[in-house]
Order: sequence, then C-alpha cells, then structure tokens
Amino acid sequence: MKEENKRNKWLHIRLTDRELLKLKGNFEETVHDNLSEYSRRILLKKLVIGRYRDTGIQELLRELTALKRDLHGLATNYNQLAKKMNTATDDELNTNRFKVVKLEQSIQESLKQVNQFIDQTAEKWLQS
Repeated sequence: MKEENKRNKWLHIRLTDRELLKLKGNFEETVHDNLSEYSRRILLKKLVIGRYRDTGIQELLRELTALKRDLHGLATNYNQLAKKMNTATDDELNTNRFKVVKLEQSIQESLKQVNQFIDQTAEKWLQS
C-alpha cells in the first residue's frame, strides 16, 4: 500500500446506545464488510451500497431446503430397510413388509408435495 493511502489516523466519536444500535442496524442492511468501512463511507459522503433481498427467492430456498431434508430422511430410511430386507430371513421378511409399504406411502406423499411445490412455483414464475 502506498504511504499516502495508509490509514493511520484515528477518529473517536461517542454515541448513545440507541445511536450505536441504529448505526449497526443500518450497517447490516449494506454489502460492506465491516463497520469501519461503512462509517468511513458515511462520514466522507461516499456511496453506500444496500442489500437487496428478494423475499420470493428466500421463501423458495427455505421450502427447497425443507423438501431436501425430508427426502434425505426418507432415502436414508429406505436404504436401511433395503439392507434389512436383503439380509433377512423369511420370518423377518414378513415382519418388514409392513414397514416397506408404510415407507413407500411416505415416499409417494413426499413426491406429491414436491410436485405440488414445483407446479405452484412454476405458476407464480409464469405470472410474473
């Protein structure tokens, strides 16, 4: 860094708790990395870049994350049950058949929810 660009001077300011909370709240709404950079930009009347949050995308990501978690759980259960069925005796096979049917129903219900969500999302997207 050039000697003239080094920041070696300090500016100390006193704030009330309310002022500090407001400053930090405003800082959180920007893309700036640290409070010093943000404060410096305000003091020097430079451009402060705010964050744009697309709530539709956030909602979509939240729903997709939940669906992913559900499907992962079902896949884990299915793999465990498949392993049991492959190593089971005849008596154990009859006992596990009910579990297989129940798990298949859960998988079908989850896939139905995924399809509904995809259809709803596509419909919203086409309307916009």
